Amino acid sequence: MKLIAEKNKDVVVLSSIIHHHLRKTRYASFTLEDILKYDTLGRITKNFSSIEVGAWPNIWRGGYAVYFKFSKERKQDTIKLTTSERIPPTVKIKKKIGISWVVRDKNFDGVIHYCYPERFYSLREIILRGAKK
Repeated sequence: MKLIAEKNKDVVVLSSIIHHHLRKTRYASFTLEDILKYDTLGRITKNFSSIEVGAWPNIWRGGYAVYFKFSKERKQDTIKLTTSERIPPTVKIKKKIGISWVVRDKNFDGVIHYCYPERFYSLREIILRGAKK
């Protein structure tokens, strides 16, 4: 799990910025441009081409799913995480082989799950698309 996070630091930063935005605005409808306003250091500005917010697919858990697509200009090797962007041990980070998320005719590279507002939009899991078999 830690190895996946180390190779995808841009996703960790994105999840932290989205969490900050959700807690600050308490509004779950936003665009990539809204989120990148919080990226004052410009670390992930060119790493993502689009995001889409939806309901968490598991109706028994509840929360929001943020689907993301990597940009062709992605450079995740140069990112350094701050202390507030560390992933808590309770968060699952995993890769799923051969999975694909298609939302509104867009194929996404991963998804970030957050709990509902009454749970302070806590980050629950990050799932990345792995290589196809």
